[in-house]
Order: sequence, then C-alpha cells, then structure tokens
Amino acid sequence: MKNNKSILLIVAISLITAALHLLAGPGYTGPFRPFVTGYLIDLVLPMNLYLLLQVGGRKHFSINTTRIGAAVFTFGFGVLVETLQHFKIDFLGRTYDPWDLLMYAAGVCLGLAIDLRILEPLEKEAGKNQ
Repeated sequence: MKNNKSILLIVAISLITAALHLLAGPGYTGPFRPFVTGYLIDLVLPMNLYLLLQVGGRKHFSINTTRIGAAVFTFGFGVLVETLQHFKIDFLGRTYDPWDLLMYAAGVCLGLAIDLRILEPLEKEAGKNQ
C-alpha cells in the first residue's frame, strides 16, 4: 500500500476487532447478546482478514488480483472452519451454524466496501503525490 493512512486505518480496525473479540466473548451480557456472541465476530474477523491481506498482497500482486484472492481465501477459510465444525472437529470453534457462512460473506463484502470506498481514494491520493 502506498499511503500510510491506509495502513494506519487497517491497524486501527484490527485493534478494534481484537478489542471486540475480547469484550464480546461468551461472558458478554450487554445489548443484542444473541447477535454479539453468535455472529458479530463472524462478521468482523473476515472483514479484518480481508483488509490485512490487502496490505501484504498488494506488494506482490495487482490490486484486482489481491482483492479477488483475499475475498476467495477469506470466505474459503470460513467455509473450511464451518465444514470442520459440521463434522464435529473443533477448529476455531465448536458449533456448526450455517448462518455463520452468511456472516463470513457479509464480512468479506464489508471489507471490500471499506477497500473501495475508503482505501482506494487514499491510495489514489498517495499516487498523485508521488
């Protein structure tokens, strides 16, 4: 990535994701408990992984290749996790839930939206300044 603002934004999102993961664990008792404990992390972790893959991937591949590769890898990893859980193999969780697949897809889409709406303009700005 050419713009340090893009990297700082992704780091900030990663830190917020980590904080959510710690605060919204199984002991969470706040508002929207079923959504927060069941689906929120399944939404923000794929978004975060997609964005992190943009940082490293764009050093070696084109932007479009990195976007497509990150989206496919991130969703595919989520499908692998849920498939293993379906077959009672504990891997990054224990409970199979087909709705998690929807959250993984939504997380990838959210990451892509952040990429296109926020990161791309920042990267274009950096390209003009070089």
